[in-house]
Amino acid sequence: MDAFHGRRSGVVIAAAALLISAPIAAHGEAQPRRADAGPSASPALLPGIVTDSHWGIIGRNTIGGPNAVLREGPYGRIGASFAATQPPPYGHGSLGIIVGSGADKIAWGNEKIFAGKRLSSIKTLKYWVFAGMDSLTGVSLPNITIEVDPNVGPADYTSLVYLPDTSTSPSAPTTREVNRWQQYDASADGSKWYATGATGGAITCTQATPCSFTELKNKLPDAVISLSLGISKGRDNPFIGAVDGLQVNRTVYDFEFRGVRTRFAREQ
Repeated sequence: MDAFHGRRSGVVIAAAALLISAPIAAHGEAQPRRADAGPSASPALLPGIVTDSHWGIIGRNTIGGPNAVLREGPYGRIGASFAATQPPPYGHGSLGIIVGSGADKIAWGNEKIFAGKRLSSIKTLKYWVFAGMDSLTGVSLPNITIEVDPNVGPADYTSLVYLPDTSTSPSAPTTREVNRWQQYDASADGSKWYATGATGGAITCTQATPCSFTELKNKLPDAVISLSLGISKGRDNPFIGAVDGLQVNRTVYDFEFRGVRTRFAREQ
């Protein structure tokens, strides 16, 4: 901190600047690149970037033989061009997800940095999805799942699950499309959420009768994130695609081949 306020030598200042800029220079870009996504685009970001290593497959919530891996691309197709020219929302990479059958389930997220945070403190919750498939008929997309202690009723555990497929605008795109990046705002009007187990019935937010994110927080005013926040793809249908740009309040987690970069949005 002192180096950036001129209280140390120019050598220290130069070294600090090099450390901050190195992850960006490695990919040849000085600022986060906005996805060429038509009506939706990445938010303006502040330049501060660090690498966070506390992300990965959550083994206890993963079933069968699915996979989730940080990768380069994918690039989407927009307009009439044959070429895939739409880059990932941030940088050059994303989290690739492969779920091979209806018996598989993948859970990928962070089991450290969100633990102990109150659900009510989350104002903004967004992410981008790429469905690398021929059709979305009968396909459920990856969701956001938050494990919490609900502090309502006798249960001390429930998973809160966002339903991108039944959510409506402005939470979900008006038209879902394959082979291109689209953003989902899980905290917006039109969002659909449910709580698993006894908690869902106690607060009347079940998979059959979901609530908006605002309603969910109002019904769980004292809920605390207990174990994880991340991306899941359940036991329903095969899926091949990717996820990127998970935003929690002003923090955007940019999934890149070399790791997860933490970026900061100017506004929520």
